[in-house]
Amino acid sequence: MEKTKSEQLIAGAAKIIFTYCRTRTNSKEDAEDLSQDIIVKLLEKQENLRDDKAFYGFMWTVAGNVCNDWYKKRKKRIECELDENIPDDNISLDKLLEKESDICLLYRELGLLTEQYRQVVIQYYFNGCKVSDISESLNISESMVKFLLFKSRKILKEGMNMERAKGNLSFNPIKLSLSVLGGQNLNRDNPHAFWNLVNDNLTAQNILFACYNDTCTAEEISLQIGVAVPYLEKDLKKLCEKELLIKKSGMYETNILIFTKEFLEEEYEKTLPAQRELAEFVAKFLNERIDDIKDIGFHRGVDDDNLLKWCITSAILIESRWKDIEYYKNNKPRISKKYAGIEASVWAVEDGSKSFGFANICQGNAEGDILYIADFPETGAADHSCSYFDHVDHQNRINIMLDIAKGKNGGFSENDMFEIAELIKRGYVKKNGDKLISQLPVFTKDQFFNKFLAMNSDVINSITEKSRNIADTAAEILLQHTPVSLKKDARNFKEVKARDCMAVCIKIMMDNGILQQVADNAHPATYIMLA
Repeated sequence: MEKTKSEQLIAGAAKIIFTYCRTRTNSKEDAEDLSQDIIVKLLEKQENLRDDKAFYGFMWTVAGNVCNDWYKKRKKRIECELDENIPDDNISLDKLLEKESDICLLYRELGLLTEQYRQVVIQYYFNGCKVSDISESLNISESMVKFLLFKSRKILKEGMNMERAKGNLSFNPIKLSLSVLGGQNLNRDNPHAFWNLVNDNLTAQNILFACYNDTCTAEEISLQIGVAVPYLEKDLKKLCEKELLIKKSGMYETNILIFTKEFLEEEYEKTLPAQRELAEFVAKFLNERIDDIKDIGFHRGVDDDNLLKWCITSAILIESRWKDIEYYKNNKPRISKKYAGIEASVWAVEDGSKSFGFANICQGNAEGDILYIADFPETGAADHSCSYFDHVDHQNRINIMLDIAKGKNGGFSENDMFEIAELIKRGYVKKNGDKLISQLPVFTKDQFFNKFLAMNSDVINSITEKSRNIADTAAEILLQHTPVSLKKDARNFKEVKARDCMAVCIKIMMDNGILQQVADNAHPATYIMLA
């Protein structure tokens, strides 16, 4: 391979190498030093690289060797006295060792044994079981029990004589937040199965991060995150069942994109000028057309221009989002793939990073009336009470809100009245005497499509184009921070990054005072269209 080409590949992989080193060192400075050592060695050995297809295999081999040498320079080798002979009598393993330091090493290695070996060792050495009893309880032959004992002793001895440095994640864990963008077969229970597995589980989050830039054995994951293998096995199994993690030949590999802190900071910095331009464009549109939009004559359900601006901004961003969906649907490939049979896009964001999100739903009734909800990290509502999670899988609640928007005031069941009381409490509905009044902007279908959208189609098209350009830039940056096994996913993630543009636009408009914080129980990003 030409020297110039190989040097370009090495330079392009620098960020991936640094992330790899972060999980294996105790400080940012150590990670930087180790990264430099790896890059220097890659440059020294680049003449051995055949072609660009072999680059990543070559890179990880060099990185692994440099990393091992780096550890050896920092830790003195210790020889233990444990041999591989199996005693006739049940003698506790720690009693076979004289040195206290060796006992500590033994316990360390016992925590790294995989389940098959660990069960045999615990029953024989710690529970005092005979070989015949172990054979019966594990439903394996006595000769297999003896082999596993012999092999375990060998593994323990070899491990005790190794340099094992715990990684940065063992004392400085990464926090990840999982996001799911689903298709038609993603119902309420399915995304919760993903979220509950990861978002409230620090161990699962750090397993995914440890295996992101490099495949790892259970033992290597244990050392990186500082958790013994017995406590990892349940999480490893569940992550593999959901296909968030893949196991090949005893090695684990993360199967979702992770938006690392380094990626998000670089993306934010490089796309911010274009994001500001988009926000200024939307602000100019609001100032020029808000009076014309008022003249459409829809029932606003709001008392001030700030809420009206929120409604209009949400509506045009949602319509731009629909155009993106159609665009990416017609320009294959889509971003979603199968996770345990569920068609979805699943990714994680490193916590504490500059991350933005945008989600929207529209839920209707049998008559064709529709409730639209846009959900931003900063909606302007202090308690985020307009979150679409309030309404997902609550069809009766949707029906009631749409009925009230059409003027219905009676004939509600006892259960409906409980829902109405909650809607009043949350500010979606207010009661004036015996009359129920919707607190949301309400369009008719004709007003929305033939007037509002027709009047603003040029603006919606421009927003769509601008956000798509920003997404293209973000996707190219993401590629530079993505391991080779997931680069295809990164190339197809423009749709997600286009969604994020909507949230950044809102954030900038709030910072500039164009959109202002709203009071509790106000719903700035929610509106209704009646058929």
